[in-house]
Amino acid sequence: MLIKLWERIRGYDRWVQTDATIESSAMEDHVYDYRGQIKHEYESVDTLVWTDREGNQQTAPCRVPDDSPLYQLIGGEKVTIRYDPQNPEEYYFPELIKGRLRHFLLQFGTVILFLGCIVVGVFLLERAYKWK
Repeated sequence: MLIKLWERIRGYDRWVQTDATIESSAMEDHVYDYRGQIKHEYESVDTLVWTDREGNQQTAPCRVPDDSPLYQLIGGEKVTIRYDPQNPEEYYFPELIKGRLRHFLLQFGTVILFLGCIVVGVFLLERAYKWK
């Protein structure tokens, strides 16, 4: 539902829907050092290929984080995209947006749960202090 609303607001619902092929795929490892803690984040760097209405082949890079179901795609698979008929090299990949939204909601939910635990803990400590 949110995705459909996003597509309507951005005008993606008026773009041309087509199949694209993942032509190549490579993995990148991003290493972060946060206060001595080493963290690895992986992403797949793919090349999407599709043919526009004029018969021209379009290619575009696509970066997929490792927590996305699309990360498993390695090449040769078909995916559904939409491209701008006025600017055919510009594309919209709904499944990638869904994955990013899922990732955001999981992180947001974790933060809300953490804050809820703190509020409950403070409430219980305050009650225990009043009983003394």
